[in-house]
Amino acid sequence: MKKRERLIVLFISLLVVFTSACAKNQEVDVASTFEGGSATMTEDQVYWVLSLQGSWQEMGRQYGKLAKEPLNSFFSEITADIEERGMSLEEQLNEAKNIAENLSPELNDLLTGMAETSGLTNDEVLLLNAGMINLTGTLISFDHADACSGIAAWDDYTPDGQLIFGRNWDIDRENMADYMKYLSVVVFHPEEGHAFANVHPLGNVYLETGMNDTGLFIELDNGEGSDPNFNPEAQDTASVLVDVLNQANTLDEATTMLMDTPADLSYIIQVADTDSSVSVERATQYPRIRTGVYDGLLVAYNNFIEPYPAEWEGFVNAPPDASIDPRYVNLIETANSETFYGNLDLEGMKELMALDVTEGGAVHGGTVFQYIAIPETKELYIHGIGYSDWQKVDLNEYFY
Repeated sequence: MKKRERLIVLFISLLVVFTSACAKNQEVDVASTFEGGSATMTEDQVYWVLSLQGSWQEMGRQYGKLAKEPLNSFFSEITADIEERGMSLEEQLNEAKNIAENLSPELNDLLTGMAETSGLTNDEVLLLNAGMINLTGTLISFDHADACSGIAAWDDYTPDGQLIFGRNWDIDRENMADYMKYLSVVVFHPEEGHAFANVHPLGNVYLETGMNDTGLFIELDNGEGSDPNFNPEAQDTASVLVDVLNQANTLDEATTMLMDTPADLSYIIQVADTDSSVSVERATQYPRIRTGVYDGLLVAYNNFIEPYPAEWEGFVNAPPDASIDPRYVNLIETANSETFYGNLDLEGMKELMALDVTEGGAVHGGTVFQYIAIPETKELYIHGIGYSDWQKVDLNEYFY
């Protein structure tokens, strides 16, 4: 082969390699960005992190496109699972539509946008949004406490006084193990108000754990054991929490919003900022703000804490005895122990949260995910029990 011919062949080969590389890069870019939204994963490529911006429908379009593959997989897996457990697809859809009807217009616009780009129909998007709720409804016979717990420590309980919050998200670990891979952090940048993050499985738009760009943190525990009533005239609580994180600048503003908004169902909502934390026990007839028994420590779980106000007499149930459910007492006593008092920094909180309920902690068979939040630094740490190590999400990278 002549020298000129060899050069031409080499040039064509290099061009093919370059073109192929560009195509791969373009494919990656298309998969990770769409209409102003972006998708990444946590440090060990474990959990999804989406960053969305614009109107709620535009953010839904970004959501649907960026997470199209896992959304479709999640939908197929969980609806089939629920159907095998005895809840027909028609029953699932009826419940999904009821849930959507109670969501805010903003969250419904988000779902509409997801249906435009995800490859799922409108009904399928609704079914996925309700999937974890419907699955929970089929697990009524499991033998352990069925809701969440949280602990906030600051001042003398932490080495430097910095507030740190640990949360257990509890339903049923064994039956939800297959869905841990779908956990996500979705950061919303609406056209108005604060940017905020929602930590929840993909496609589930209701909010139970989140933080906004001021460092305001919220987590929700089910309170139906204390107050099983329902107020059909009240706004859906998940939508209320979205409004709080979007609109509130301070802990006081957040608690005022929660106290002034009637509750549809009973929830125990913990609010924390860089300096302190309180619990808003939202009974369906009369809410109250509860502070911790000890300065610098707040513990909550899925029951209201006695003593109760006079207004609750006759419609709020007493909590179970500690011999039946020791989580609340455990967390208080363990936080005050020689080992943990004054040592609840990030590593100390991880150690405390690793303790089983039989060892002075709050972990039990229902504990699926664990979260640690540090409002001052806007950091979240996520742990799927038996699934992943702790994964850090620095929200400063997504708040702008």
